[in-house]
Amino acid sequence: MGFSPVAAKRFVEIPRLPYYWPSRPGPEDPRRRMETLPRRPSAAPALFRARAAVSVVFFLLGTGSGIWAVHIPLIQERLAIDPAILGLALLTLAVGAMLSMPLAGWIVGRLGSRVPTAVATIVYLVTVPLPILAGSVPLFFAAAFAFGLLMGTLDVVANVQASEVEAARQRPTMSSFHAYFSIGGLAGALIGAWVSAVGWGDGRGAVAATLVFLVCGAVAAGNLYASERAVEAGPRFALPTRALLALGAIAFLCYAIEGAITDWSALFLTVVRGATPATAAVGYALFSLAMAAFRLFGDPVVARFGHRRVLAGGGLLIAAGLGLALAASWPLVGAVGFGLVGVGAANVVPVLFSASARAPGVPAGIGVAAVATMGYTGYLISPPILGFVANQYGLSASIAVVLAMGLGVAGLGRRQQ
Repeated sequence: MGFSPVAAKRFVEIPRLPYYWPSRPGPEDPRRRMETLPRRPSAAPALFRARAAVSVVFFLLGTGSGIWAVHIPLIQERLAIDPAILGLALLTLAVGAMLSMPLAGWIVGRLGSRVPTAVATIVYLVTVPLPILAGSVPLFFAAAFAFGLLMGTLDVVANVQASEVEAARQRPTMSSFHAYFSIGGLAGALIGAWVSAVGWGDGRGAVAATLVFLVCGAVAAGNLYASERAVEAGPRFALPTRALLALGAIAFLCYAIEGAITDWSALFLTVVRGATPATAAVGYALFSLAMAAFRLFGDPVVARFGHRRVLAGGGLLIAAGLGLALAASWPLVGAVGFGLVGVGAANVVPVLFSASARAPGVPAGIGVAAVATMGYTGYLISPPILGFVANQYGLSASIAVVLAMGLGVAGLGRRQQ
């Protein structure tokens, strides 16, 4: 059978840039041309390793948060601080995270996402046990601020790295990355609870867990995705575009909703529906499990229905779940309603980060940082607002406000391109 250029292209991938042509002029044999072209190794194994590495980074980001969260009561008891002081410390952590996000976006714009993600992963893990080990209130505040700085930095750079892996794979992947964050949070909480139960709640357990995670982080850091695109040109700080503001508004509402469920779901079921503490805890547990599960399998959903429908449908499911919680008189049915909120909210934030990294006219790092900052702002200011509403009109009114936020997510999501 004869050999033709068409047959050659079927069996050998000929790269577009650059060709190594023979120096001899005149017509060439296609078979000789193939021998002179460099064969690049397949990018598939490297991309697979990069996807696994980014998944590990998100998992580690979640484990740090989970370990920290379950140690908070132990820290309060050991340092003998009242709730007001503890609240200021938590605010210090959040402020550190918010301050670091724009800077992280600028760093990604200068260096790309691979090196900042690798460095931030290691340094973040080092800071995880510091607030738990703090022996005085000033050291606790300083460690909490440092922990927040690294948490916010890693949040931004890891999402940019994830968006680059998603773009290279040419299929939705962001939801599964965020699923590993949720799974990591649950794993970190379980690890923290276990080390506390065996008497290592003074920080020794957190240090031991961090040493193991550092090994995982080092392996992941060596396999992150090296983007081939050039570092973005243009301003490193700029006013958000209209499209980015719309994404940020949805992030603001969704983070506020997640914070509201975390802070108010158990209290609502206990005070308004008369649930026992164990039953009330089911509501938040279902919410968390639904978030993790539907993120883990959310990529095919995003591929099937597209970003706009996922955002709009997610907002409607959030509103429906909160409506069920408000309407149901039986506490367990209300808990199922909060679980439905988790189903709706699961893929909203991953879709927002994916879209912000591709926002027209904005570098990926700046886009992700802007949306993350607006989201964290919603998470911070919603508790006092909802607390004021609950104090004036009751807990049901606060849940109704959160329901309206879900409708806002649906409305804004429906208008996305």
